[in-house]
Amino acid sequence: MKKTGKLEIKPLVFSAFIALSLFILLIGAGSEAETAQRAALNLSRAVQFKTISFQNSNEVDEKEFNAFNDFLEKTYPLIHRNLKKETVNDLGLLYTWNGSDPSLKPIVFLAHIDVVPIAPGTDIDWTYPPFEGRIADGFVWGRGTMDCKGFLMALMETVEALLSQGYRPTRTVYLCFGRDEEVGGKGAQKIAAILKERGVSAEYIIDEGGLIVDGKLVGIDKELAMVGVAEKGYLTLEMKVKTKGGHSSMPPRESAIGILSAAVQKLEKNPFPAKLTGVSEMTLDKLGPEFPSYMKFAIKNRGIFEGLIKNMLSKNNVSDAMIRTTTAVTIISAGTKENVLPQEATAIVNFRLLPGDSVDYVISRVKQVISDPRVSVEALGEPKEATKISNINSKGFGILERTIKEVFPEVVISPFLVLGGTDARNYEQVSDSIFRFSPLRATQEDQERPHGTDERVSVENYLEIINFYTSMIRNSQ
Repeated sequence: MKKTGKLEIKPLVFSAFIALSLFILLIGAGSEAETAQRAALNLSRAVQFKTISFQNSNEVDEKEFNAFNDFLEKTYPLIHRNLKKETVNDLGLLYTWNGSDPSLKPIVFLAHIDVVPIAPGTDIDWTYPPFEGRIADGFVWGRGTMDCKGFLMALMETVEALLSQGYRPTRTVYLCFGRDEEVGGKGAQKIAAILKERGVSAEYIIDEGGLIVDGKLVGIDKELAMVGVAEKGYLTLEMKVKTKGGHSSMPPRESAIGILSAAVQKLEKNPFPAKLTGVSEMTLDKLGPEFPSYMKFAIKNRGIFEGLIKNMLSKNNVSDAMIRTTTAVTIISAGTKENVLPQEATAIVNFRLLPGDSVDYVISRVKQVISDPRVSVEALGEPKEATKISNINSKGFGILERTIKEVFPEVVISPFLVLGGTDARNYEQVSDSIFRFSPLRATQEDQERPHGTDERVSVENYLEIINFYTSMIRNSQ
């Protein structure tokens, strides 16, 4: 385990340290440093609850979720005295902070309680144990600090502080915390359904999503605040070939594996077409003026240089995924013995759908590209269409843009397409203005930490996150 000469807080001394910290806060409250330290300690304690989601629901330890909920009640007493709290889907939470003017559209903040497991055998790769919540080197370390227990806790810190100041919003504020975002978000679906049943039509919804990243990665000499305005769709197809099989000493001209391999090769050699429309067009419009002059000229005249721009974006896996429906062959299975021809070969192919490319269209094109009746194609699970694209000229985006500029004045703000999935996709029935933005400063290395090793958030940035949510609520009134 890494040792440093800087501040380290170990579990065995948490109680004494917290008591001392609270005493210091009482005699010298008010400074940002003290606020940041108190908030960091609360986040550290939150990380220690193993609110892990597993694909097999029987593996979920509900005691950890219940203990975490009890922790929230004890840590944020003003919230639990002044807001209406409801438990949804057993372990999810819905808080309602009634505004003074019911005629105004409410605002909704999303986060999720659950975290992903630690990959087996990788515990030793962490600088500090993943569920210890160590505060060291200027960071709070641990699973969930970035995805996304850190944002949940920052929202709680924000509301508790505002209540302590006697603040009451004019707009009603909803805090919606799902319990299973990492395995599909059934909890978020239920919370969204409750809001819909109650006739809630929100001014905007904010969930996790884009980060504050280094623009140098794309040739811009500024930090970029990437605001997700839509999410790609999700589809998994099973491709299957069945043959007679037989003995390997008398193989046919084409085996099940060979036929399937040819189909897979056709898909990979014929990707879905790139499109500079929708969200990608919005991103280019926003970032275009920040690029070097040659790129700025090409983007401004993209009717002429569209092919060149597509070719450049296609060379990077991330930017390529922003402009097309992607095809990823993830599982292939066939055969059980070296001298037996398999009777069946299957491939699992995952697609992330660009807005505008429907599930039906993707399935139809796959069959057309393969063009082999011996290969069956069947959708697995529950396919999801891409979400609608939120309006960046809406009042909600304007409030978000203003708030980002207040807290992070140096950044360039741009809409972008979220490549993964969030709970926000379940709330389209509640608002047309859904934005996915995490006010987290992240280097290229940091972007690999969520779901990976050494997840962490700096104490300094965590205070900025709290300030961001505070300003969002105040600016919305």
